[in-house]
Amino acid sequence: MSPSTPPDERPLRADARQNVEQILQVAQDVFADLGYQASIAEVARRSGLGMGTIYRHFPNKTALVEHIAVKVMQESLAEVQRAVAEQPATWSAFTRVVRHMVRLRSSQLFPVSRGRAKEPGPELAAIRTQLLTALEDLVARTQRAGAMREDVTAYDVVLMLNSIPPRLPDAEDDGPTADLTDRCVGVLLDGLRAPGTETLAQPAPGRREIDQFFRTMYGL
Repeated sequence: MSPSTPPDERPLRADARQNVEQILQVAQDVFADLGYQASIAEVARRSGLGMGTIYRHFPNKTALVEHIAVKVMQESLAEVQRAVAEQPATWSAFTRVVRHMVRLRSSQLFPVSRGRAKEPGPELAAIRTQLLTALEDLVARTQRAGAMREDVTAYDVVLMLNSIPPRLPDAEDDGPTADLTDRCVGVLLDGLRAPGTETLAQPAPGRREIDQFFRTMYGL
């Protein structure tokens, strides 16, 4: 399944493919801004497309959100691979990936109902495993280069990224509010740099804790 081909559909005509791409981009922004409680009606309003058009391609909100999650994780995996290839200074590669993932506001893009009737599809499970493996490798590379403190794991990083708040909504009376994301990322990165002066409590999170976190919070 490519990001522009909804599940269980054959390749789309050019106009239908354009509609799908528009739905995905708008929905990604809507769920990032408002969380999973945002309605399909809000996606339709912002996209200028009818509800029928959206439901023609995505039978329900869960299908739409899972499709976005696959798209975002594919983009993040590609960015990890590019950063490692293009920036031999490992800390630069790591910070590039962190800022990319925060820009995608990934913590707000995976919110699937806790009461799911079925497990996530195999494509979602596979890309998530690939991305976590790539992040583990990137953290290990950065630690071997002496740039990152040795007592943190890739799973620490994932949990920290999910703690950065989403973009603040605009205030109706006072105009746009400040985007504090870059400030939060700066504090996070400074805390991850070697050598680190604070002794961290044990145990460190691992894959089991990450799986439990995503399953409990987002149904993933």
